[in-house]
Amino acid sequence: MGMKCAHEIMLPLEEFPYIPYWFTLRQALAEMGEPEWNKGSRKHTPWIILVFSAQNQFLGMVQRQDILRGLNPRLREKTHPLVPSFSSPDADPELSRLGFSEQKGIQKLKEHLGRPMAEFMVPPLVTVDVNDPILLVIHLMIDHGLTFVPVMKSGEIVGLIYFEDALNEVMASIP
Repeated sequence: MGMKCAHEIMLPLEEFPYIPYWFTLRQALAEMGEPEWNKGSRKHTPWIILVFSAQNQFLGMVQRQDILRGLNPRLREKTHPLVPSFSSPDADPELSRLGFSEQKGIQKLKEHLGRPMAEFMVPPLVTVDVNDPILLVIHLMIDHGLTFVPVMKSGEIVGLIYFEDALNEVMASIP
């Protein structure tokens, strides 16, 4: 028995939330928290949102860290020369030495929630075909430092493979 192909271990496209590229950070956050899927005995909430064009073409992905990056209000424009760069909330719970004010932070956060996801979307670096062998998938993931890769069929996305699933498949194939 040989190793499986990409389509045999991928999570299907329907398992992931998706948005049009013009959605805002606020709308993306709402989509991120809704869907869940069962994987074994655990429920998972996707940490990837797929982004599509108005013509339903796959443009890219937004991960949770991309959303957090978009929410970064850049409360401090420059570092004060007397404040060490390793300041932490534990040392200064109010972060007042860093120029942080809660009011300014909330205002900046509200402004950022209206920004379009197209600013934070990452186009896919690599894709694989549904019939590509898992060893090729793993090679591409390692070579490009990816934790997941889109699976394509006839130029359209049909699912995603997570590194963990690909690795588990290879390990199960080793006697």
